[in-house]
Amino acid sequence: MRSRNILLGTAAGVLLAGIVVSQTGGLAPTVTVSWSYDYGPQPACSPVRVKDCIDHFEILDYTNPQKPKTLRIVANPEKPMGRVDKISDNFSYGPPFGQRTIVVVAVARGEKSTMVPSNPYAARKDVEIRPRFGRGSK
Repeated sequence: MRSRNILLGTAAGVLLAGIVVSQTGGLAPTVTVSWSYDYGPQPACSPVRVKDCIDHFEILDYTNPQKPKTLRIVANPEKPMGRVDKISDNFSYGPPFGQRTIVVVAVARGEKSTMVPSNPYAARKDVEIRPRFGRGSK
């Protein structure tokens, strides 16, 4: 229970700094998701710390909260300590197109090695995902 409380307490540390949609290939635009995280209250998992730690991050399409779709799994940065800015990932996304809700969650490894995600409402952004048609489209 302690690890869950720490994780939920640090969920506010996950800041969705920006989601950028750029038109760089095929029909699917490239999405860039960038955030900051404070590892002070709950450090990253490592070979010597295997529980009560942050295992990884997940980028989700949370447009339908009853059926969230995992878009990417992002590893912790190298040797994270304290607040780490500019954690990011780029990927092509779409279809589906239109208004989408993208979230980032920190996933902790609990006391019994269970995976515990942070609050998906702490770091979220609504974006418009549009198909790319031709070179000059946006």
